[in-house]
This record gives sequence, C-alpha cells and structure tokens, in this order.
Amino acid sequence: MSEKDYSKIIELEKIHHTKLFPKRDYVIVKGKGALLYDEKGNEYIDCVAGHGVMNIGHSHPKYIEAMKKQIQKLVMVPPGYPVEERARLLEKLAQITPKSLTQTFLSNSGTEAVEAAIKLVLAANRDKKNPEIIAFKRDFHGRTLGSLATTFNMKYRKPFMSWLSSNVKYASFGNIDSVKELVNENTAAIITELVQGEGGVHPSPEDFPKALRELCDEKDLILIDDEVQTGFGRTGKMFAYEHYNVTPDVLCVAKAIAGGLPMGATIAPEELYNKFNVGEHNTTFGGNPLVCAAANATINILMKEKLAENAASQGEKMITDFKRLAEENENIRGVRGKGLMIGVDFKKPVKERIINAASKGVFFLNAGLTVIRLLPPLVISNDQTEKVIKVMREISQ
Repeated sequence: MSEKDYSKIIELEKIHHTKLFPKRDYVIVKGKGALLYDEKGNEYIDCVAGHGVMNIGHSHPKYIEAMKKQIQKLVMVPPGYPVEERARLLEKLAQITPKSLTQTFLSNSGTEAVEAAIKLVLAANRDKKNPEIIAFKRDFHGRTLGSLATTFNMKYRKPFMSWLSSNVKYASFGNIDSVKELVNENTAAIITELVQGEGGVHPSPEDFPKALRELCDEKDLILIDDEVQTGFGRTGKMFAYEHYNVTPDVLCVAKAIAGGLPMGATIAPEELYNKFNVGEHNTTFGGNPLVCAAANATINILMKEKLAENAASQGEKMITDFKRLAEENENIRGVRGKGLMIGVDFKKPVKERIINAASKGVFFLNAGLTVIRLLPPLVISNDQTEKVIKVMREISQ
C-alpha cells in the first residue's frame, strides 16, 4: 500500500471515528514482541501495550497457532452451551486464583467485570434497603454507569451525575481510618485497585490491603479487588494481591487475559454467585470459544515463559534508574510502580514529552496531566529496557 493510501486511512478514521480519541499522524501496521511498526517502517518500543493489554507481546507464535486452530473449529456459541475451551479456561482461572474463588462470569471488558461485581454485591445484600459501596479517591473502575459511579475522577463522572448511583462513598486510598468512618449499616462492599493505574500509578501502602481484609471480615463486607490493569503478571506476580498476601472476595480481571482479544472475568466463591437468581445477569459474547482459546493460550505463555518474573526484573531495572534520574533532575517529582507498571511523575504536563519520546522510537502513555505511565509487554528485553531508560532520560531534560 502506498503512502497516499495510508494517508487515506488516517483521513477516514478522523472523519468516521468519534472525536473521543485523539489521532496520531501515522498508521500502525504490525507488531512483534514489544515492538510496533508504522507504515514507513519506523520501529517503536510499545510501552502502551494497548493500555496494558499486550502482556505476552504482539504476534506471539504460540498465540497465533492457537487462534488459527480455534477459528477453524468454532467461533461462537452462547454461554449455555458447554465447550472445551471455556471449560478449560474456567478450570485454569480457579487454579491460579485463591481456592475460595471457584466460579467465574466471563464478559468482554474490565468495566463489564466491575459491573458484574457490583450486581453481585447488590444480589447478596437484598436485605439492605439502601446498600452502599466504598471506593477510593483516584480509583478508576470503568466508564459504564455502574462502574463509573465507583470511578473517582469528576472528569469522567460529572456529565452523567444524574444517572449515577449516590450510594458510592469515597475514602482516602491507604488510610484505613477514612474507610472506617464511612462504614455504616448500609455498607455492603469495598472496591479497590491495589495499584491505582489511571489515577497516577499509586501502589497500595504495604499494610493497607490487610487492614481492608480485616475490616471486611469484621463487618461482613465484600472485598472487591479490581485487577483489570494489574492482573496476569503486570506487577511482577500473576496478581497484585500476591504482593500483599490478601485474598479478595471478588476478583475483577480483563485487559491482558486474552492476549489482545476482548474479555473480562468476575471471579468469586460459589456461595456468592448463588445469590443471583437465574437470568439476573447474562452475556451474549462473553466466554465465546475463540476468546477462551485466546485466554488459555495467553495464560499458558505467561506461565511457561515466566513473564511475571521478567516483569519483576525489568521493572526493577527501570524503577531504579528512574529514581536515580529523579534525584538528578528537578523536573521529576517522583517515581512509583510495581513490576512493569510504572509512573514517572513530572512537575509539569507531559504531553509534549510523550510526543518527543515517540519521535525517538518509544511509545509512552500518560496517567493524568503530569504522569508518564509505562505498561510495556512483559516480553521486553534487556536491550529494549535500556533504550526506554535512555529515551526517558532524554525527554526529561
């Protein structure tokens, strides 16, 4: 395809895609591992990774093989028809999560995973006249109306306030006393990210998740762990709760679970799912055979290639160097992260720095106005990590 044809692609997207997405002036044509390539053959290290989706990297050969096999056999049947790939995935999720989390509702995204968790809480608290959920300042849990009510940033909530539940209260992340102050007879659940991603990459203080677990046990509350961004090796362990030795009552995952195809999962104990009546929640595309095959392949690759371990080691290398850079550079306010979920907090807006990085061959993502967020594929190599560090140093001046 000629450059003129590629220009037409950009034009068509600008004309027919909504204005919700700012458009780059190049076309991405292929990816391999931690790399992306544009129409001119320029190479980029992808520290966006589809907003934390491409943990196994782009075009993994074992993933492609699994997709080819499945698409030739069966793409779609509804959830009520048992199929091998879904059964194997459900078993796998039960094996890699805490023993108490035995059942899974499969959907299509992170926000749907959270929606299912909220409805699960309401179903389990039918005796409460006005059940409430406690979320946290800086939390991000999605943009559909249920999950949006638990998302803190008013930029997302304000236009839709008249339709959002008023039964969500916000505590200060990391401050257990602020949580206790909000608990009352109507409180049904607490929802939290263990590393706040969209809010600026803020890992939980070490003892805070345990304090939340103890409070939920004491008050008979449901603890929801939103690991949509942190799950599947991103933080250096399969799930972020492993860093804190805490078991949630409900685990919400998505993004990286199916290697780039849309899937969300809400994982909880059978006794909690039994609070639903048949038909109170459902899905059309959730758990279809093709996406389940993708998820099975993705989890197998993550485990066999020890990608969580690579995330831990490469992330430690980046965070150590970025902290050293912050000590030298007055433009940087701080560095935060776990594994390959990293935030570099600047004193001024980072938009131009991100554009500059792209011109040097590295794609970065923002988290708010002043934080550069890094979510590279977990297959990133030593040499690629070194280049990311080099470019971060160059754009921080």
